[in-house]
Amino acid sequence: MSIRISMLYGETEGSDFMYFNKIQEYILSLLDEYGPLLHRQLLQMVNNEFNAKIPHLNNYIQQMCAYGDFEQTELGKDYIFSRKGIEPDFDVIRSFDVLIAFLPNVVQHRKSKGLVSIAFFTHSELNEKEVFVIPVKEGTENMVVSFANDKFGDAKCEIVIFLLEDKKQMKLINPSCNYRFAVYGKKGVSFMKANTKNN
Repeated sequence: MSIRISMLYGETEGSDFMYFNKIQEYILSLLDEYGPLLHRQLLQMVNNEFNAKIPHLNNYIQQMCAYGDFEQTELGKDYIFSRKGIEPDFDVIRSFDVLIAFLPNVVQHRKSKGLVSIAFFTHSELNEKEVFVIPVKEGTENMVVSFANDKFGDAKCEIVIFLLEDKKQMKLINPSCNYRFAVYGKKGVSFMKANTKNN
């Protein structure tokens, strides 16, 4: 079912309006859950959701910007797409790349609160795991380890992924839970397994 933009944004009777198609509805649902996201992230999610090979979302996004309360802002070679006036949370944007790396095995996902930016479930033939992404700024390692020790156990059905700013942070993080490391760089996210008996 399509969504009428005039109903969402309080346009008066007789004003221009459009309807979201299914792809635009899905993009809207991602923005409502996570806030501003990159074009390429939205494209990957759309292609996964609809089992499609759409080359870009330009027409869908430009139409939403023209008729709805949306905007896109250039960021390097990409664009951030958002509702107007909503500032991007770059911890969430970087964490979203961790989620994308697990496609197409992600079966459920959500934005979280506090130190956990995003949580999602992955499914395979062997098991189902819940993954929690925690961005770690340099200098906050001790606080993050204390939080993880308090909130998470060592159950193999849960994985905590610490999203680091630099690889050197790895030696400062050794909680008791089941965890992995990810580092965000120029080429995106790279993953490293923690070298401990718990992992």
